[in-house]
Amino acid sequence: MFALKIFILSPHIDDAAYGLTLSISRFLNAGIDVTIINCFTVTQWTIRFVSKEQEVISRLRKQEDADYNKLLGDKINIINLDITDAPLRKGYIFQYKPLEPCEWEVVDEIKDYLKKHVDGLLLCPLAVGDHIDHVICREAVVHLYNKLQVLFFEDLPYTQRINEEQLKEHIEKLEEQLQRKLVHFTNRIEETSVDKAQAIKVYDTQLNDEICNEIIGHMHALNGERLWGEEKMIKALQAAL
Repeated sequence: MFALKIFILSPHIDDAAYGLTLSISRFLNAGIDVTIINCFTVTQWTIRFVSKEQEVISRLRKQEDADYNKLLGDKINIINLDITDAPLRKGYIFQYKPLEPCEWEVVDEIKDYLKKHVDGLLLCPLAVGDHIDHVICREAVVHLYNKLQVLFFEDLPYTQRINEEQLKEHIEKLEEQLQRKLVHFTNRIEETSVDKAQAIKVYDTQLNDEICNEIIGHMHALNGERLWGEEKMIKALQAAL
């Protein structure tokens, strides 16, 4: 049985919110400590023009995260690792080749942080969509898997853009890598107390109506948010809720 603490490995500021807002609300309502670890928070990326200044955009995105936290009662612990994101680091976003040595260095940096600071259940992105920053986060967790208590969450909007058969293939590859069988569990809409659409719209620099509709569409298709992991870990989480 893990301690009643939950850590969410969020590649960027907003990924935890897109994938896990209902779940975060349910965890907080159950009195569970929630910490979001945002990894790639040095950025110039916005969905519409805001500024050319990296400092301005990075600061604005952190403020959006603070506004999200406020909607959930300021109960989330937020950690920013301030690693440079993929567009600034490499000039590309999606993985099209094996990780390079410099990317494995980032994997090791995240691994070192997790080893030192995570003492509860870790929620990790599945890296559906193969965004390189999501892949790096998942690889860090895969390499520590036997030393951590882990569940995986669905990356959004990417998971909405594939069908169930493609998702199944993605899960099977991860199972082969872990040598473990993964099952799923859904935190249902009616079990939470938050308006997810309202909550994620605070990420104004990152979200347009089309992406918002994809994220909310996925939520309605599942009637909630789906987590993946070993059956024993899912049962332990359900017992805590």
